[in-house]
Amino acid sequence: MTDQAPEPAGTAPSTPSATPDSAAIRRRARLGVVLLGARTVLQQLTILVANVYLTRTLKPADYGVFAIIQFALALFTLLGDAGLGTALIQKHAGPDRSELSTIWWFQLSLSTVIVGVTFVAAPWVLTFWPDLPEGSVWLLRGLALGLLFTMLRAVPMLLLERNLRYEWIGTLEFAGTVAFYGTAVLMASRGAGATSLVSASVIQSFALAFAANLVQPFRPSLIFDRERLRALVRFGFAFQGKNMIGFINQAVTPLFAGARLGKVVLGHVQFAQNIGYFPSLPVGIVSRVTFPLLSRLQGDRAAFASELERAVLLCGIPTFWFTGLVLGTGPAIVSVVYSDKWLPAVPALYVYTLTFAIGFYFTIIGSALDALGKPQVLLRLFIAVALINWLCVIVATSIGHSPLAFALGYCIHVLVGNVAILVALKQLLPEARPLARLGAPAAGAAVVAFAGRYALPFIHSPLRLSAWVLIALALFAAVVLLLDRSLWRALQVALRGLTASGRARATAAGVVPDAAIPPSTRS
Repeated sequence: MTDQAPEPAGTAPSTPSATPDSAAIRRRARLGVVLLGARTVLQQLTILVANVYLTRTLKPADYGVFAIIQFALALFTLLGDAGLGTALIQKHAGPDRSELSTIWWFQLSLSTVIVGVTFVAAPWVLTFWPDLPEGSVWLLRGLALGLLFTMLRAVPMLLLERNLRYEWIGTLEFAGTVAFYGTAVLMASRGAGATSLVSASVIQSFALAFAANLVQPFRPSLIFDRERLRALVRFGFAFQGKNMIGFINQAVTPLFAGARLGKVVLGHVQFAQNIGYFPSLPVGIVSRVTFPLLSRLQGDRAAFASELERAVLLCGIPTFWFTGLVLGTGPAIVSVVYSDKWLPAVPALYVYTLTFAIGFYFTIIGSALDALGKPQVLLRLFIAVALINWLCVIVATSIGHSPLAFALGYCIHVLVGNVAILVALKQLLPEARPLARLGAPAAGAAVVAFAGRYALPFIHSPLRLSAWVLIALALFAAVVLLLDRSLWRALQVALRGLTASGRARATAAGVVPDAAIPPSTRS
């Protein structure tokens, strides 16, 4: 490869360096939240149906095996990313073909090396986790192939995300979800066990890579600019260093619970964490849109603080509703939806649900610090909380060998980390008050949890559970709107806007005469 080459004819043009004004960026980002939110509703319905089938078909040990295999591969994947894509998104100016081609060739080389290392090192997983079945070596090797497909979609997805094209991102990710769960359900129905989850992961990676390159084609040029790569690496490694420490922090679950407590307990822990952290899905959507949005608003501190506060509130509403629902009727949800074999995980489920409710804003504020170009702040914070987490988990599980003991030890670092990140934000952005409007959602969660304890004895069928979910939603909404009048006023404005828009369309179609529309609603 040469250091420079002309841009081939017929390729997609470079992303323009000019950016729209702050108001346009914010409108596009909010549209992105709506589009990703709509996709998430449809996606989660698919996931819910598939997960119910999988949890009823597979055993806790199968989930424990898959968690360990995923962890081993995720380590290599993290090493192969280097944070270069995030470095390009954070830049104020758009990336050009030289930068994109350099990243494409760099990640291809690194991914190829990592896949080779995985094939050679796979037998070592049985040394560290002797509880794994013998076929786990080939499960890890098979899962490693997904790395190459992940690399092939990296640049197209980067371009879509950089340009806030979330309508396509949502569509692609939904297609990946269908590919994963369709494969997993089909293979699980044939008794494939943990292999069904591994195969589904590889199929999902392939489907996403294929579709992403159709939507946003990218053909790399024969360019490898070492100077550009070094500039990106400076930010990317600082960002990825934070992710690496976060990975080590999360690794306490498969490493410690898997090796010390066994794959069955690990399966229960993984189940409790997955359900308890269910609100991380809307939080992830908001965080994903918030990072490029706030990166573009770095020069407008007031708009930056306003969007950050809005993002935290937007995440807090579904998080606190879910928290109240689980704390009130957790046993019924687990028994009716997932079957009684998962009931030993309920105490840990309570802990994880409360932990996420306390710490969900960490993700949003972390995105804000990254957008300000301060990944080093998070890196130091992640190192501290990772040390606290490992120490607390080791002490807790030495006292009790159960999912609950593990979860109690795990939650301590979340409390410490969230206090610390609020202090860091206050120093960097004193005008921001991200938790100012969370009182009403927290009160709504308490009311739903209290009412749920009384409703629990009567919830023993899917129909009654569905009815209670709707009641809990209505109860939560009533409390939140009663306590936060600004939300009620915003809802009224939105409804008036929808009514005015509908009448305007009807008038244009000749259905309603213009004179029948009150002056206050004409558009």
